[in-house]
Amino acid sequence: MARRLASRSMYLARTKLIRWGSVEIDQTFASMTEWSGWVASNPGVYRAGDAAIIARRIVRTGFREPLTGRIVTPREISAPDTNWREGLAANGLISRHRAVLDLIAAATVDRNRYDVRIFATEAVTQFALLLRGMFPRFLGSEYGYDEAAREALYPIPHQDLTALDLPSGRFDIVTTNEVLEHVPDLDAALREIARVLKPGGLHIGTFPFWFTRETGDVRARLVDGQVLHVQEPEYHGNPVDPDGGSLVFETPGWDILPRARAAGFTEASMRFVASQSKGYITENTGIFVFYARR
Repeated sequence: MARRLASRSMYLARTKLIRWGSVEIDQTFASMTEWSGWVASNPGVYRAGDAAIIARRIVRTGFREPLTGRIVTPREISAPDTNWREGLAANGLISRHRAVLDLIAAATVDRNRYDVRIFATEAVTQFALLLRGMFPRFLGSEYGYDEAAREALYPIPHQDLTALDLPSGRFDIVTTNEVLEHVPDLDAALREIARVLKPGGLHIGTFPFWFTRETGDVRARLVDGQVLHVQEPEYHGNPVDPDGGSLVFETPGWDILPRARAAGFTEASMRFVASQSKGYITENTGIFVFYARR
């Protein structure tokens, strides 16, 4: 009985916060077990109605952009009806971009930005352009699947995330946004990211995430250089190939964390983050950001 009363008090406190206060969430989970235990005590994360209240408040009041500190006014925000993770667009950035930028800002707050080395698996997006403007030692690249595609990219650098043409131990941060699901060998990509990071360096990024499953969803494999479709092909948008898109090979589940540790990271977790003041949220309140330390 006492436990039920405590849960009820937590629910009432959270409901009051949702409706009247500023919602700021940053929780770290090293396993699905930890996540499930936290959700059991915080069932409101699944209430789309609560998330919609926060999203509408963001649209109505604006927010402060992470990293740059720029004030974004309501008239600059483009808001969808429901897909808050991919929406709340402003200045070429969407909700999940700002979540990643917020964690990058926290990781570099005490650093001289002229000395911070960041590698990103994108070069032509507003996200990449913003980082290039903030960090002089930023390197962004795109992937060219054949010689003609690489020639078309020039002088934008081409990099294959499973076999990076970069020296070991050089970067403070590697960031990947909605990229890992398109890599045919996820474990090789994790090993390469760990290799090019300095000891203590961070991999920060997002991908579509099966947060209700231990293992991911494999949709295709690369066998002897040929794509083998395990399920119906699924493609996502690609800024350098808008007509063709990018094939999904695997949507990761929670087992990406032990796989990252096996690949050379000393720590790996999923950060569940939301910020009304900085303008990012999803229908499940928080955005999952992959956060791994070399």
